[in-house]
Amino acid sequence: MRKYLILLLFLLFSCEKDFIDEDVISIPREDRIFAVKQSSVVDNQTIFFDIESNVEHTLAIKDLETNSILSKETFLPKNGIGMNDKTLYIKSLPKKKLELQLILTDKVIKSTFIIVE
Repeated sequence: MRKYLILLLFLLFSCEKDFIDEDVISIPREDRIFAVKQSSVVDNQTIFFDIESNVEHTLAIKDLETNSILSKETFLPKNGIGMNDKTLYIKSLPKKKLELQLILTDKVIKSTFIIVE
């Protein structure tokens, strides 16, 4: 009986909650959306990208066939200069190849192709 009590106490006091420091976690290079020429995306997917200034930027999704903008969002970088992220809500977009653009003052500074799945 004493062995079980000691084992129970050992298990209770030896277990600790895992500590994960979010500042240390780095995003792998392949998760950066503009680092690749083309990638597949799904609804509610978080994308990561680098920003080089703290001014207002725009993310636009453009149809390649009609050359029209399907979706556009203007934002201020929440993490400042460096790695930023946005969640894509693309449920209403057509399931085909589109172009994702990062725009700064009416000039496309980064772009990539996305395939909506």
